[in-house]
Amino acid sequence: MHLLFRATLGLLLLSLLGVRSAIANPSLTTNATDMAATLELDGQGTASAHIVKVANITVSTDNPDGLRLVISSGSLSKSGGTDIPFQVTTVEDGSGPASAGDFTNSSGSNYSFNTSTAGTHDRDLYIRYSSAELQDPGHYGSSITITVLDN
Repeated sequence: MHLLFRATLGLLLLSLLGVRSAIANPSLTTNATDMAATLELDGQGTASAHIVKVANITVSTDNPDGLRLVISSGSLSKSGGTDIPFQVTTVEDGSGPASAGDFTNSSGSNYSFNTSTAGTHDRDLYIRYSSAELQDPGHYGSSITITVLDN
């Protein structure tokens, strides 16, 4: 019998920091996908890597030096269970899904996306995770913090 466990990923979306001048105005809009609340965890005796789009992000600034988007990573966890580390990355909206090679920062490290001019950028946020072959059943959860700073 194959059991399917599910996890949720709460997105703590939203810090606006680093306004350097009176003209700079960073903004951040995030929308979690339905998949962020129903991440698939493997069943008993199987494990595979999962890459899932968890949010749509729009970030913008009128600062002529651009902005920096910083996104946290971590682990899906539950009390008494084995943590499931995850990595994060973004890709340009509409460019297709992220691939394993797009995840260059380890779990627990921040991911950064930088620009050097004013403008608006639409990004898709993906996570990559692998549960254990014999993952403890139950409800796993985590959060991701997204911060935008003017350069």
